[in-house]
Amino acid sequence: MLLLDCFFGLCSKPSCDSCALRLVRSLRIALKSRAMQRKEESSVGSARLWEKPETVTPHARTTPQKQDATKKRKRLLFPREEIAWYPTIKPELCNGCGDCKVLCKPGVFELGAPDPTGICRPKLIVAHPYKCLVLCNRCVPICTSGAIILPPKEEFEHFVEYLD
Repeated sequence: MLLLDCFFGLCSKPSCDSCALRLVRSLRIALKSRAMQRKEESSVGSARLWEKPETVTPHARTTPQKQDATKKRKRLLFPREEIAWYPTIKPELCNGCGDCKVLCKPGVFELGAPDPTGICRPKLIVAHPYKCLVLCNRCVPICTSGAIILPPKEEFEHFVEYLD
């Protein structure tokens, strides 16, 4: 049962540093990141499968297909400190697994204060909110407990310009 708890992020140990099942946790994180990459690739590749292929005539000029906006490079139109795009964590839902900290390359998340009783793992906090990439939402699906919340993307589209 302990093996399954560790795999699904429900382990009750305070940390995974000295745990013998640390490899199980790293396997879970690797599988999640692969699944997320596969999901992103399939959503881009299957976007136009239902359309009929264009017939090419010698005089017709074909235009390159517009790429998906999520794959284009982004440039901020305002200073990052003026854009309030960052995650919030509900502490009552956070189980302290640390998957978001491992996945987030800019380093937005940090471990919070340790549990005074030493029974539960420390909860994660948003330590560096302005390091979060604007319109990035990779941490939300990796959170096993659903504790990470991001603001609506529609409110922040005007802060970003997409480059070719």
